[in-house]
Amino acid sequence: MNPINIQFTYSAENLQAANKLHYKKNYPVRGRILLWFGILLIWTGVLFMMMKGIEGHELMIYTFIAYGVLVIGIHFYIMNTLGKRLFKKHKNHVLPIDIEITDQFIQLTANENRAKVKWNEILKATMNENIVLLYISKMSFYIFPKENFKGNEFELFTSLVKEKVAETN
Repeated sequence: MNPINIQFTYSAENLQAANKLHYKKNYPVRGRILLWFGILLIWTGVLFMMMKGIEGHELMIYTFIAYGVLVIGIHFYIMNTLGKRLFKKHKNHVLPIDIEITDQFIQLTANENRAKVKWNEILKATMNENIVLLYISKMSFYIFPKENFKGNEFELFTSLVKEKVAETN
């Protein structure tokens, strides 16, 4: 296989897509814990309303329901802005990264810094039709968005990932 060379620059959108895919595929419960807690609070308020009636318990019932709605709102805010907030926090450290992909390794170069990752050092891969995440630890991953590849290079890359990485989802 001829090496695939791409240049990658982080954007808020691809960080958001990467984090969304990361939580959806690897931590489906942890990524939705606030959502389930909010639903539980609303359900508790509704149950109290049905069991005790509304009279005399309005404050408690409406507090459970209001907190449930608030927690669900916080969940959606966090999940829909995580990548944008990460990008804003680290925008001074965002440099173009030159990436070379071969059968033996992936080499990443930014400024004078160079990292060579052999395929056997990659723990797992998570992918969908637009992005590939390669994990070097349980929570650290490299992002490979489809938009950085030319022609059919992204399809070649995903087939190489499926061949070289033992755990792929």
